[in-house]
Amino acid sequence: MKKNSALWRRALFAGRGLWIAAREEASFRTELLAVVGGVILLYWTGASLLWWGVGILLMGAVLAAELLNSAVESLADLVSPEYHPLVARAKDCGAAAVLVLSFTAVLIAALLLWRYLHLGE
Repeated sequence: MKKNSALWRRALFAGRGLWIAAREEASFRTELLAVVGGVILLYWTGASLLWWGVGILLMGAVLAAELLNSAVESLADLVSPEYHPLVARAKDCGAAAVLVLSFTAVLIAALLLWRYLHLGE
């Protein structure tokens, strides 16, 4: 890809990245399913616009973190196909970033559900 290529061309490359992740990364598919669950929860609870905004932001962040983690893992495997402690460390830290965001999203969803069940709002 040439730097500064047309927007439509860059969008095609990004779409290809999404397709590859959806096809080849089990974690990404699981997180896509969680996004569907999150949207259903937001709709079911009649969440306010603010809750929708927070939910969409967190869901997008989890998916973006997983995509970045997949990119790091692919590059690490290319650079060092054999086990190396620094490569393992990089992969573990990438996975930890996804875990932290995922845990945060689950906590926010729990708060929304608690508010809905206890306050009826």
